Amino acid sequence: MRPPVLIEFDNYIYAQGRDLVADDSVSHPLFSSETLTAMLAELRAMLARERENFNPEVLQTPIAERIDSFAGQWFQRIDFPEHGISTTSQPSWGVHDEGGVNTLGRHLTSEEACLLRPWPKWLYVKPLLPDLHGKSIMEVGSNNGFFPIRFAELGAARVTGIEVQKRKHETAVWANSVLGFQNISFRHSDFLVDLSIEPHDIIFVSEVVNHMLCPLWALTRLVSLAKELLILDTGVFESQEHSLELSTGWTRDGKDLRFLSFHISDGLLCSYLKLLGIRSDEIVKYVEKGAEHILYRIDTRGLHERRLQGEIVENMRRSLTVDLTLPE
Repeated sequence: MRPPVLIEFDNYIYAQGRDLVADDSVSHPLFSSETLTAMLAELRAMLARERENFNPEVLQTPIAERIDSFAGQWFQRIDFPEHGISTTSQPSWGVHDEGGVNTLGRHLTSEEACLLRPWPKWLYVKPLLPDLHGKSIMEVGSNNGFFPIRFAELGAARVTGIEVQKRKHETAVWANSVLGFQNISFRHSDFLVDLSIEPHDIIFVSEVVNHMLCPLWALTRLVSLAKELLILDTGVFESQEHSLELSTGWTRDGKDLRFLSFHISDGLLCSYLKLLGIRSDEIVKYVEKGAEHILYRIDTRGLHERRLQGEIVENMRRSLTVDLTLPE
């Protein structure tokens, strides 16, 4: 990596590799050791209750057959309390991997994390949400629908889930048809190119932007669609220098792409938000130390007011406000 460079000219300073002004946004731990202990106890109690109360006969019911029809698509645990079953009641239904942030810093095993996912994540996200009553909230990358269901339970007036993978979208639609939330709508769409997606009061996105083909464009879209608040839960390098790396996964013959992931530094992300018009005092960080994982709580209300006042460089104005011309 090249070292950062600052070059002074008559009326401006050229900054390469880091921001001219040091980041002074507020930062907190994502969770304390005491909170972690309580979360682990709650989550393991959930698994224990499930083992003790599970009735194998539910695996012969129509709802079990419908869950099984989506086997391999259940990345998230969706619970159906009235039916005594969840999408992790059978090992073959879910996705089993190393567990990611749902291990809570490797304090849960990979098996525990995959059986619970994303309940561990929810336990640190929920306390950071504003009051959702009367609000519209959208999740980009809604997968099987776990978070939209939780938002509806918390009283959100309107909940939207955007998911680009068709089968994942279908699991969420079906799950909600069983649970019956009337204020949730799931949409099968590519967030990067679907300009018909409407703004919401709150935008929530978790571990999705880094897997998008154009992550910086995604951030531009997210900020523009968040009328009040953007909650961005993502993987980042804890560095103030500007860094962006691309990782890819392929089939063993190297012919087919399985996944892509961009790894961005905290410094670059915050500098880019600044370019979009977000000020440092509008960003609050919740950092999981040593895990390359930060939840950003970004207040967007001042941004929209400033944009109305024209506080944007003219040659970027239409791009930054996503004011695009569409073909007739």
